[in-house]
Amino acid sequence: MSLSKRTIEMLLDLVEIKLSYMDVSDREDARDMQILERCRAELRSLERGPQPALLAREVRRPIRARAEV
Repeated sequence: MSLSKRTIEMLLDLVEIKLSYMDVSDREDARDMQILERCRAELRSLERGPQPALLAREVRRPIRARAEV
């Protein structure tokens, strides 16, 4: 299932609003904040779409050193 750009923007706004109002007072709050920050990072990456440089890097094979004659 893919999300539309508008849906991703809306979810990103909601996550950022939640983060701005959070007050960390215990470990559970800190864990929730970490999860929301990861969620925000994932939504931002979805919003940007695939990065050509990253795709090229995944496909690249290591270059073998040539033996000198």
